[in-house]
Amino acid sequence: MARTKQKRLLKVKELPNVFSSLDPDVKDAIWNYLKSTDACTLELGCGHGDYSVELAQIFPDRNFIGVDVKGARIFNGALKAIERDLRNAAFLIAKAEKLRDIFKQKSVEEIFIPFPDPHFRRANQNKRLISSSFLDMYKWLLTEDGQIHFKTDNQELFEYALKTISDFGCKIIFSSENLYKSEEAKFPSNVITLFEKYYLKEGRRIKYVCFKF
Repeated sequence: MARTKQKRLLKVKELPNVFSSLDPDVKDAIWNYLKSTDACTLELGCGHGDYSVELAQIFPDRNFIGVDVKGARIFNGALKAIERDLRNAAFLIAKAEKLRDIFKQKSVEEIFIPFPDPHFRRANQNKRLISSSFLDMYKWLLTEDGQIHFKTDNQELFEYALKTISDFGCKIIFSSENLYKSEEAKFPSNVITLFEKYYLKEGRRIKYVCFKF
């Protein structure tokens, strides 16, 4: 398993649609690859990049960038985007904390956060991608009507997210503690990720909230 990850890490850096926050020209390189420089949608902790790939295919006139701190995780998604000739999908190896250094203010249309690490230890809660410090950064990145989509199968994390969102003064557009039992769940930006399919088979309830600032 470790050897496979190492191979993917080496190969992913050779793919033309994969960039790194450590690259000195990363800001220009991403936009030179994508179709336009208007704006983009981010998928944070993208893993296989399910949202970035699927939404890039549904919305060919928009740009989608999957972000993950580990390059080996995004290999399959980046390769799939190339095979489908999706020039509006790119991937970035970076910590989410670095996004403000890479993207301009008000340049992000939407942010998807599918099944992030819950960081159960109280001392690590500030690392949660839905913590107040991250919300402050998202507010800086998002366009005026930009939305955030958050999914989890963890009840404690979902409750934390709702409280943090409320305390920050955000407006909740839609939320559900059991997404696929809701009639309102059928919206074009919903994608069922690879891991989500496993969770659903196990009978887990998928929690979801869409909100804006």
